[in-house]
Amino acid sequence: MKINHYASVDKKTFDSCIGSIEHEYDINELNTKVRLHYLKLNGNGEPMVKALANLLYEYIIDYCISSANRPDVLTARDSTRLTKEARKLFRHPEIGENNPDRTGEAGELLLFFLVEAVLGAPQIVSKMELKTNHRDEVKGSDGIHARYSEQDDMVDFFFGEAKLYIDPISAITAALKSIDDFHSVDMLEHEFTMVTKHFKYSNDETKKSISSLIISGEAGPNVRLNHACLIGYNFKDFASLDGSTPKEMTADFIRKFLSDSERLTKSLFSKVDNMKCKQLSFEVFFLPFPSVDAFRNAFNNALD
Repeated sequence: MKINHYASVDKKTFDSCIGSIEHEYDINELNTKVRLHYLKLNGNGEPMVKALANLLYEYIIDYCISSANRPDVLTARDSTRLTKEARKLFRHPEIGENNPDRTGEAGELLLFFLVEAVLGAPQIVSKMELKTNHRDEVKGSDGIHARYSEQDDMVDFFFGEAKLYIDPISAITAALKSIDDFHSVDMLEHEFTMVTKHFKYSNDETKKSISSLIISGEAGPNVRLNHACLIGYNFKDFASLDGSTPKEMTADFIRKFLSDSERLTKSLFSKVDNMKCKQLSFEVFFLPFPSVDAFRNAFNNALD
C-alpha cells in the first residue's frame, strides 16, 4: 500500500517551531496515546507563535488543494494562482480587540500539520476544497488522514478533531463530545464516502486500494479507526518562566508543563473511559499557547 510517502509535512520543518516531550502518560487499556508538544522559544525567549502561524500559511496549498487538481511540479505562476485559490477558501473573520476569531480553521490546519509530521499519516481528502461557500464550516471531522502499517498489514484512518480553548479541560470535553456525536449520527459512513469519491491524489491504483478497504460504508478487516485530537489552550506559566537564556527558560517550561500534564491526562482518561466509542484508538496532542486568540490572529494576519 503506497500511501505514506504522500505526506507533505516533514519532521525537520515541524521541529523548527515545535518541540516534543517524552513522558509515561499513555494507558494501553484505552488505546489512548498522549503527545506533549510545545512552542519553541526564539533567541529572545519568546514563544514562536508568529513563526508557527507563518509556517502553517506556507502549507495552505497542500492543505486545501488536491494534488489531483494541481501540477506535480509547481511553477512560480502556479504557486501564485493556487495560493490565491487556497486563501479564498478560508473564512477571513473580522477580528478586533473585543471580537476575537472563533473559527476553528487555524486549529484544523495545525492538526493537519501535526498528523502529517508526527504520525506520518497524509491527508487523503481536502475538505476545504469541497466547500461551496468560503463562509461554510467543514462538516464532519476536522480532517481525514491515513497511514499504512506494514507490521500489522493494516491501514490506520485518522479522523481529526481540533479544539483551541482558553481552558484545557473544556477543550478535552468538547473534543470528546464531538467524537461521540460523530459516531452517534453515523458520520463515519459519510466520511468514508468522501474518501472514495474525493480521494486527494491522482494515482488511481492507490485510490482503488484505499477504496477496496471500505466495505459498504464501513471499515473492512484491514482498517483500524483512530481519532487524532488537538487540544490547544492558554498556559499562564509562559509569563513566569525562570532562566536567563532560552535554554534555561525552555527547561523551566518543560518542568511546569509536565507537572500540569498529569492533571490533564487524568481528566482525559476518565472522560475517554466514559465514551461510547472508547474501543477505538486515540492520538491526543496537547499544545499550550500563551494565548490561543493571539495564535488565531497571527494566522489570520499571515493569511491576509
